[in-house]
Amino acid sequence: MAFSFLAFTSFAQTPPPDTEIFVFDLKEKKGNVSIEKGKNVTERKGYDNQPYFYGEDYMLYTAYENGQTDIIMLDLLEGKKTNLTNSKESEYSAAMVPGFESFAAVRVEEDGTQRLWLFHLNTKKAPQLVFEDIAPVGYHAWSGSNVAMFILGTPITLLMADARQPGEKKITDNIGRTIKLIPGSADFAFERTEENGDKNIYRLNSKTARFDVTVKKPDNSSDWTITNEGTYVTSVDSKILTFNPKYDKDWKEVTDLSSMGLSGITRMAVNENNTKIAIVINR
Repeated sequence: MAFSFLAFTSFAQTPPPDTEIFVFDLKEKKGNVSIEKGKNVTERKGYDNQPYFYGEDYMLYTAYENGQTDIIMLDLLEGKKTNLTNSKESEYSAAMVPGFESFAAVRVEEDGTQRLWLFHLNTKKAPQLVFEDIAPVGYHAWSGSNVAMFILGTPITLLMADARQPGEKKITDNIGRTIKLIPGSADFAFERTEENGDKNIYRLNSKTARFDVTVKKPDNSSDWTITNEGTYVTSVDSKILTFNPKYDKDWKEVTDLSSMGLSGITRMAVNENNTKIAIVINR
């Protein structure tokens, strides 16, 4: 995405760029990933971004329309789209909350405050504010009740907090917008820009708050995701690259989407069964 985080508060004046979400079949064995049979699942003019899978065949994403953003749920089998928030405020950056039929999203409130809210899928219960005093939140990931959050500021910081109790802990600063729960663990992954300009992906222990380098990001790479087998997936231009700490010493190219006329890859997400990957394409 080529615009700043602050642009979320001014979409009515400056609409975001056109983006599309493609969903590909994904196969993986011992860190070797194949991606094929891509389909444009949003296919409209406008901003559709920030995919997050719910189960195997549903996907949450952020859509911009009529001057604001809402969280949409897409049934990938039926093609049905449901506006889950449909409020006067803008919501974005949705992520399912482990163990609950609920998702969390950042809401831009009437006064412009950006805080984390909880939304319930199968009840008429009103949305709930998660952290009253933590703002402005940009992005987030959940490990049980532990939440890692990207907090806008100078510098941008990574905070971790427990949704069941007050208080938060600053982890580090100069982080990127991608924060992920590492599948099969309680730990998070995040990226940080170092003093020398390198961008490294770290593993953050959600209990001790200690973090260690996993791998250096490729030059000019964009956002990334993690498969259920622990393989990191990112992109450079139209190329998809992978790295698995168990099997690889460096990133390797697995496919080039330029054969489909696609480039400008940004965000990514993998479903729970490790059978699909969503890839956002800038138009």
